[in-house]
Amino acid sequence: MSGLIAFLQSELLSLSGEAKRKHPEIKEAAERTSAVLRTFKERPGHNVAEDLTKTDEVLRPFLLACETKQVKLVVIAIGCIQKLITFNAIPEQSVNAILKTLNDIMIHGVEIQLKILQTILPLLTNYHTIHGDVLAEALLICFRLQDSKVVVVNNTAAATLRQLVIHVFDKVAKEDAILAEGNEHHGTDLALKCVHTTLLTNIYHRILDLQPRKITISPEETIELYPSAADAYYLFQDLCLLTNGEATQFLRLHHLSRTFGLELIESVLTNHIQLFKSHPDMTVLLKEKVCPLIIKTFSDKHDFPQTMRLTRVIYILVKQFSNILIMETEIFLSMFVKVLEPDHPLWQRVLAMEIFRGVCADPTLIRSIYNWYDKQASSTDIFQDMITGFGRLAAEKPQLLGVNQGGRESLDSGQGSYLLHSSSQNLSAAEPGLSTSASTMRIQCIDQLDKADPPSIPETYLYYLALVCLNTLADGMAGYVLPIFASGSHKLNGSMSATTTDDNHPGKDAASPQKDDPDITENIVLVTDMATVAWPGLLAAMSFYLSAKLDEDLFQAVMRSYQNFTNVCGALKLTVPRDAFLTNLCRNAVPTIPMISSSRSETNIAGSSSSLSTLASGALSYSELSAQQQQMLANIALSEKNLYCLRVLLNVAMFLGNMLDQSWYLVLETLQQADFLLFSRPSQKGSSSSNPPTPVRRQTSTLTLSAATHLSPQQAAQAAANATADADHITLISASMGRIFDNTKYLDDGSFVAFTKALCRMSSEASGAPLSDTDASLGSNSSKAKLFNNKSFAIEKLRFIATLNMERLINPQTSFTAWDIIVKHLITTANYPFTPSAIRAQTCESISDIVISAMNVELSTNKDDHEKVQLKLLSALSQCIIDSSNPAVDNGDQTGVHISRTSSEAQKMALETLNRLLQMSGHSLSNGWSLVFDMLTCIATGANILNEAGHDDGTLAVPSDADSPKLRRASSDMMSSSGSKASMGLVRIAFSSLQLICTDFLSLLDPDSLRQCIATLGCFSTQKDDLNISLTAVGLLWNVSDFILTKKQELEKSGLGEEEASQKVTTADYSIDRKIEGEATPRRLNNLWMLLLFQLSKVCIDSRPEVRNGANQTLFRTIGMNGNLLNIHTWHACIWEILFPLLNDVKLAAIDARNIEESQAAAGPSETDRESVGFMMHHSRNTAEKQWDETKVLVLLGTSGIFHDFLDKLTELEDFSSAWILLLAHFEDSTLRSGAEVSLASIKSLKNITTLAESSSNIELWQKAWQSWERIGLGIANGEQDNQALSISTIADSKSLTTSLEVGNLNEISDSFTQDTLIILANTFTDLHPAIKVDFGLEEVQRLLRVLRELMIYSSSPQYRPDIDHLSPLQEAILDALCSIDMTVDAVAAILNDLADYMSLAFLSPNHDSLEKLVSATPIPPSQRKHSTVTYIALNKKCTKLVLDIFKRFSNELELYRQGVYVKIIAALGIPMKLKYDCPPSFKHYDEDTPALWKSATTALLEILDIGLLKVREFESDIPSQEYESTWRAVVEVLEGSLLSQSSPPSTMSIEELDIDEHFDIKLLTAVENNIVLHIGHAKVPTELIRKLIDVIKEGSRLYYVDDQANDGADDKPGDMTSMNRSSDLLATVGTIVPVMKETFAYAALRCLFSLCSSDKQDQLDVRQRIAEVTAPVLLDRCEVVLRNYMADQPLLGRCPFPRYLMGKAMVSDGQGILCRPLLETLLLTIFYPFHTLDDIKKLLLGSSRAQIFYLYPTLCKTMVSQDAAVVALIGELLEVAGQAMGLCPKDDNK
Repeated sequence: MSGLIAFLQSELLSLSGEAKRKHPEIKEAAERTSAVLRTFKERPGHNVAEDLTKTDEVLRPFLLACETKQVKLVVIAIGCIQKLITFNAIPEQSVNAILKTLNDIMIHGVEIQLKILQTILPLLTNYHTIHGDVLAEALLICFRLQDSKVVVVNNTAAATLRQLVIHVFDKVAKEDAILAEGNEHHGTDLALKCVHTTLLTNIYHRILDLQPRKITISPEETIELYPSAADAYYLFQDLCLLTNGEATQFLRLHHLSRTFGLELIESVLTNHIQLFKSHPDMTVLLKEKVCPLIIKTFSDKHDFPQTMRLTRVIYILVKQFSNILIMETEIFLSMFVKVLEPDHPLWQRVLAMEIFRGVCADPTLIRSIYNWYDKQASSTDIFQDMITGFGRLAAEKPQLLGVNQGGRESLDSGQGSYLLHSSSQNLSAAEPGLSTSASTMRIQCIDQLDKADPPSIPETYLYYLALVCLNTLADGMAGYVLPIFASGSHKLNGSMSATTTDDNHPGKDAASPQKDDPDITENIVLVTDMATVAWPGLLAAMSFYLSAKLDEDLFQAVMRSYQNFTNVCGALKLTVPRDAFLTNLCRNAVPTIPMISSSRSETNIAGSSSSLSTLASGALSYSELSAQQQQMLANIALSEKNLYCLRVLLNVAMFLGNMLDQSWYLVLETLQQADFLLFSRPSQKGSSSSNPPTPVRRQTSTLTLSAATHLSPQQAAQAAANATADADHITLISASMGRIFDNTKYLDDGSFVAFTKALCRMSSEASGAPLSDTDASLGSNSSKAKLFNNKSFAIEKLRFIATLNMERLINPQTSFTAWDIIVKHLITTANYPFTPSAIRAQTCESISDIVISAMNVELSTNKDDHEKVQLKLLSALSQCIIDSSNPAVDNGDQTGVHISRTSSEAQKMALETLNRLLQMSGHSLSNGWSLVFDMLTCIATGANILNEAGHDDGTLAVPSDADSPKLRRASSDMMSSSGSKASMGLVRIAFSSLQLICTDFLSLLDPDSLRQCIATLGCFSTQKDDLNISLTAVGLLWNVSDFILTKKQELEKSGLGEEEASQKVTTADYSIDRKIEGEATPRRLNNLWMLLLFQLSKVCIDSRPEVRNGANQTLFRTIGMNGNLLNIHTWHACIWEILFPLLNDVKLAAIDARNIEESQAAAGPSETDRESVGFMMHHSRNTAEKQWDETKVLVLLGTSGIFHDFLDKLTELEDFSSAWILLLAHFEDSTLRSGAEVSLASIKSLKNITTLAESSSNIELWQKAWQSWERIGLGIANGEQDNQALSISTIADSKSLTTSLEVGNLNEISDSFTQDTLIILANTFTDLHPAIKVDFGLEEVQRLLRVLRELMIYSSSPQYRPDIDHLSPLQEAILDALCSIDMTVDAVAAILNDLADYMSLAFLSPNHDSLEKLVSATPIPPSQRKHSTVTYIALNKKCTKLVLDIFKRFSNELELYRQGVYVKIIAALGIPMKLKYDCPPSFKHYDEDTPALWKSATTALLEILDIGLLKVREFESDIPSQEYESTWRAVVEVLEGSLLSQSSPPSTMSIEELDIDEHFDIKLLTAVENNIVLHIGHAKVPTELIRKLIDVIKEGSRLYYVDDQANDGADDKPGDMTSMNRSSDLLATVGTIVPVMKETFAYAALRCLFSLCSSDKQDQLDVRQRIAEVTAPVLLDRCEVVLRNYMADQPLLGRCPFPRYLMGKAMVSDGQGILCRPLLETLLLTIFYPFHTLDDIKKLLLGSSRAQIFYLYPTLCKTMVSQDAAVVALIGELLEVAGQAMGLCPKDDNK
C-alpha cells in the first residue's frame, strides 16, 4: 500500500501546484488529504485502503478538480480516482458522486472519455454492491460513449460494455452461489455456528446483505429477485427493448444500434445458458422479449450483418433453450424452412442451412424436435418439413451436380456422372459436381462477423450443406439406435465393414436390446416414428445424390449414411422403408439385365394347354441364348458405384441377418445376378476362352485398344492401380458373399426359415415349380431376368446351407420346419414335369446329398437298426394312404379334379390290401405295426376333416365359375355327396382292420404298438360318420383295458417290476405321441392304462352331450373306485394329464359351442343346427350354455370330490403345490365368471375342500387357499379379477392346461351374486382361519377386512333379508369371520378401523373409506341413500357395542392413537350425534325402550373419551403431531355437531320427551365442562380448537334469535346458524324475537362459560388458566352484548315488562329478574383468572381477579342510566368492587 500513498501524494502535489492560484479550495483540500496520507504512512501494518474507505477527505480534492473542467486538473483527478478504485480505497457511498462527476466531464475530449471508460470498468467490477439506478447510470455513460463518432472511443466503449454486461450476469451466478451456500448451511443454530466458524460467518453476512426486490414480470405475476438478479433482469430487458426500438425502463437510453444490441444479447445468452434456464424471470424475458423481437425483425428484410447476427441468436435459442421455448422454436425452424425456398437470396438460404447443419448434428435435439412438433397433432411437422426442404433443395439444380436427366438408364450405363472421383482428383470450379474442396467455405457465413456485405459463396455450397444435413440426420438416428441393438445383442454379423473376418461372427443366440430402461424404450419408439416419417425424403434425396457427380469422400459419406439408415430401419423392424432402401440399393448394386426370351419358352410341348405353357416360363440357360443375346450380356459390366453399393448391400445383410425376414429375397436375388455377372458368366459363342467378359468397368475402359497401347507412364500406373482396386473389390465381394451363407448357422430359427423360403422362391422362379400356399403369398415373381449357367444358384445354396445346418434341420425342437421346406421344395421341383433338365439333375443331386448328410448326422446320435423288408412294404401303402389324404391343390384344370377324384380310390385299395395282409400274415408282423396304425389313424382323422369341411361348405350355393378351390369343391355335387360316402366307406374298411387287431393280435403288440392302438381307437371313437363305430370303439378301449390290467397282474405276480415302483415317472411317459421303448413291464402297462384313460377323457368333451356326460361320469367313477390302488406317479398323471386338461377343455368347448350358437342365431335358423353345434336339444336345457353348464358342474364337483377324498395321497406329490394353485384358479374362474348354478357349485367345491383345513398341518396349502378366497371376494366386489388369480406361471408346462384361464377366453365377471354364495364365501374363511392363523399377520388382516367390507356393502344380490332388529345372515357371517381373528395390537387397530366404517354404513354412502372423508362427510338420511334395501341399523347397534368392548380391552395400546383409529371411532360415533333426530329409527318390531341411535352413540362416545383422552395425553409425545391435532379436532367437531345439531325434533314428540333429551344434552355439556375441557386445555392442543369449543358453548348459551327477515319471506329455519349469527347482536331491534327451544340448556351453557373463567377451582392451574384466557374474551363479549341490548331495548319498552324469554333465573341466586340482573350478579360474585396485556396500566387492571369489571367498565357506566333500581344498585356494587381492587375504596368487611 506504500505505492498507493506515494502515488497519491505525488498527484496531490501536482494538483496543488496546478490549482494554487485559480482554485485555492482545491489546493487546501489537497494539502489536507496529503496530511491524512502522511498519518497513514506513520502507522505501518494498517490496511491503508480500508482506512481510506472510512473518510471522504481523500476523494474530495479530486472531485473538486473535476468540477473545474480544466483538462489538466481533470486528467490528474480522474487518474487518482481510478487508482483509488483499483485499490478499493473509496467509500461505497461516494460511488454516486463519482459517477455524477464522470458524467459531467464526459464532454472534455477523447483522452478524458477513454479515462472515464477505464475508470468505470474497475468501479463496477470491484464494488459488488452497485445495483439498481447506480448501475444503470454507469452503463448509461458507457452507452453514450459507445455512440461516439470517434472510432477509438466507440470501440473501447463497446468492448467495455461487453465486459460490463457479462459482469452483471456473472454477479448473478455469484449471488446464486452465495444463496446456495446459505441454504446448505442453514439451520436453527446458524448464528451460533457463525460465531465459531469464519466461513459460516462470512456466508451469513453475505446472505443478510442480499435483500430481495419485488419485480413485476407480467401484469398477473410478481416475483422477488435479489439485487444482482434484478439488475440482470432489467438490463437484459432494456437490451431487448433497445434492439427492438422501444423505450427502456432501466437504462434511460433512447437508441442503440441493432447489430450491437444483437451482439450483446448473443454474448449474454452464450455465456450464461444455465442462468437463463434456472431463473424463471429470465425465461420470461426470452419468451416475451427476445423471441418477439426475433420474429418481428426476421419478418422484415435486412442487410447481411443484421440477418447474420439475428440468425446467430436464433441458433443459440434453438440449440440451448429449445426445451423452454418449444413454441418459439417451432416458429424459428418454420421460418428457416421457408427461407430455403428459391425466392430468397443465396446468402440467406446458406445462413439457414448452416443453422440446420448445427441442428441436425445434435441427435438429441432432433429427437426433441420430432417429439415436440411432428408427434403432436396440433403442431407443425418441423422434422418432416426439414427433410422435405433438404430434398427439394438438393434437387433444385441437378445440372450443377452433374446429374444426367436421362433417368435410371443413365445410372446403369456407366457413362459420365456415374464415375467416382477420388479426393485427390478435385473437381474444378467450372466442372459440375460436388467435392469437399470446391463446394465448401473456409469460414462459414454465420461466423463472418466482420463482413458488411455477404461473402462470396460457392454455387454448390448450398447443396453440399443439404447433403451434410441429410447424412447427419441418418447418422444421428443410427448413432443412437445401432449401439443399443448391437451392444450386448449379437446380430448376424456385428461388423459394418466388408472386411470382417469369420472370427468376428457373433454367437447364435441374438439377445434383444435392453429395453428395461423406460427412457430407452421411449426414445426407441420416438426414433421409430422419426424413421417412418423421414424415410421417403431420405430415400429420394440419397438416391438423387447417388446419381450426382460426387468426389470419393462425399460418395462414401452418402453410402455410409445410406447403410446406417437402412440398418436403423431394419433394427426397428420398419419393413416398408427397409425394403424400399434395400430395393433401391439392389438396383444400384447390379446393372439391369434386359428381359430375354428363348426358343424354349416360345415353343411349347405339343398338345399342352395354354395354362400349362405359362408354367413353363422360368429361368433361361445361358447356353440356350443366341450369340447376339450373349454379346448383349457380355457388354454389361459393373461400375465402381455398382461394386461399392454391392459391398454396402452385403454389409447391411450381415448386420440385419436376423431381421430381414421376407426381404432376404431382394438381397439373394441381387446376389444371384451379381454372382452371374462376376463369377458365373461363361464365354460367349464364337469367342475364345482367353477373353472372358469384363465384369468391372472403369473410365479407362472407354479407350480404344489402339489408344490403350500408347498410354503414358502415369496413365499406365493409374490403370494398374485401378486394376488392383477392382481385384480387391471383387475379392472382398466374393468373401462377403461366402460369409452371407456361412453365417446362416448363426441365424435364429425364424430368420433361417425366411432365408430358406427366399432361396426356394428363387428356385421356383427358375424352374417354374409351384410353391406352397404360404410361400406363394410372399409376392409375385420378380421382373428381373433369370439366367443360369449349368447350375441353379438357388439350388446350390439350398444344398450348401442344408448340409451346413443339418443339426438344426433334424433337431426336433425346431419342429423340422426348415427341413420340411427344403426337402418338400426339392421333391416338388424334381417331380415337376417342366423343370429344366439341368436343374432337375442338380435338384436330385442336392436331395441325395442332403439325405446322406442327414443320415450321417442321425447315425452319429442314434445307432438303432430297423428292419427293411416290412418297412418297405408298409411304406408303399403309407404313401398311397397318407400322401393321398392331402391331394394337390386344384388349379382349375382337369388334372386337379382327377387327382381329387382318384385319391379315395387309392386309399381304399391300400386299406383293403392292408386288411388282407393282416389276415394272412398279421401274426408274423414284428416291426411294422407303427406304420399300420399311422395309416388307420390317417383314415379316422381324415374322415373327421372331411366331415368338418362338408359342414362348412355343403350348404353354400357357389357359382360354377368360382375361383376359390374350397368353393369349387363345394359346388360339385359329385364331390360333396361322394366325399361323405367315400369317407364313411373308408372308415368302415379301416375299422374292420382295427377290430381284427384288437381281437386277434393284441398279444403280438409291444408296448409302443399298444400305445398306437389306443390312440387309433381314440380317433375312431371321436369320428362323426358312424355313431355305432364310436360306441364300438369305446367298447374296444375297455377290451384293451382288460388286456392291459390282466397282463400287469400277471407280471406283478411273477415278481417283475418291483424295483420300478419307486421310479419317478415324467409327464412325457404319459404322452400319447411318445414312443415307448422296451418290453412290457408293470410300469409301462400302468402307463398304457393311463393313456387309455386319456383317450376316454377326450370323449368327455365330445360335442354330443349324451356322449360326454356319460364319459365324464364313467371317468370320475373309475378314478374314485381305483384311487386307493394308484401309486403316487399315477396320481400325478391323473391330476395333470386328465383332471386339469378336462377342466380346461370343458370350458373351451363350452365357449366354442356358445359362439357357434350365437353366430347361427344371428344368421337365422338352419336345419343343420344340431349337427353344427353338436348337442341334443332338451326342454330343460334348451341352449348350448345350459347344457355345458351341466357338464361343468359334473366336472367341478367330481374334481373337488377327488381332491377331498384323496387329499392325503395327493399332498405327497412333488408338484402338488402347482396343482393346488391351478385348482384354485379354476375355482376362482368358475365362481366369478359363470352363471349362478356353476358359481354356486364352484364355491361349494372350494368350501368342501376347506373343511379339511383344521385337521391339516400343511399351512402353505391353506395360505394359497386363503389367497384364492381373497381374490374371489375382491372379484365379486370390484367386478374385476386380480391378475394374481391367473398367476400360474410357476406351474411347469401348464400353458396347455390354462388356455381357458387366458384373458382372451375369459367371460365377464358376473354382476349378480346371490346372498347364499356370499354367505358360503364368508363361512369358508371361518373354516380356513384355524389353519392359517399362525402366519396371519397385519397385512393379511387388512386384506381380509377389505374383502369382508366389500361383501358387507355388496349391492347387486337379487334378494336381501331385513336387518333392523337382527343382523342379516351375511352380516352375521362377516362379523363371525371378523371376530375369529386373533386380537393382536395391529389387528385390533385394523378391526376397529373397519368396525368404525360398519357403524357409519347406516348413515353414509359406503364409499367413505378414508378418515378425512369420514370426518368431513355429510350424513345422508336412509331414504335418500342408494342401496336403501339394506339399512345396516342392526349392524350399527352391534358394531357400537363391539367397538366399545374392544376399545376398553386395548385402550392402553399406542398404535390405536398413532394410526388414527381413535379419531375414526370418534368420527363414526359423531355421525348419529350430528344427525340426532334425523337418524333412522333404531327398531321396527321391538318395544320403544330401545334407545335412539344418537343416544347410544353419545353414551359410547363419553365412555371412549373418558378412557381415551387420558391415554392421548399420556402418549402425546409418541403420537405424531398431525394425528394428535386430528384427535382433538375430531372431538371438537363431534361436540359441535351434537350440541348445535341442526336437526329438528319430530312434531310427535311430547314435552316430557323433549325435556329428557334436553337434560341428556346438559349431561353431555357437563361432561365437557368437567372432563373434556381439562384435556383439551393442554399446551400442545392448538388454541384455535379451544376457541372453537368455547364458541360452540357460547352459541349454545343463546336464549333467542331475531327473525328480522320474516317480513321478507325468508326461508331461514329457526336453527339456521347463519341467521342466528346475523341477528344476534342487533341493538334496539323491532324484529320478531324467537326463543330457543332448549332454554335450560342455554342457561347451562352460560353457566359453563362462567365456570370455565372462574378461579374457584385450583387444580391443573396451567390448563384452567389457558382455558380461561380463551373463554374470558368470548364470555365478556357475550356479557357486553346482553348489557348493550338491555340498554337499547329498555327505552323502547318503557314501562312495559320484558317478555318472558328475556327473563331469566339468577345463575347464583334464587331471585327472579330480567336477564341483566343475574348476569350482573354473576359478574359480581365470579372471581376471574387474571388477563395478560403488554400495556402497564391495563396489565395492572386486567391482571387482577376483578378483570371482568374493568373490561366491562365502559358498558357498566352507560348502564347506570337504567330506570331499574336493582340494576343500578348492582352496577354500583360492581363499580365499588372495582374501586376496591384499585385501592381507591376501602373494603367493606361486612360484604
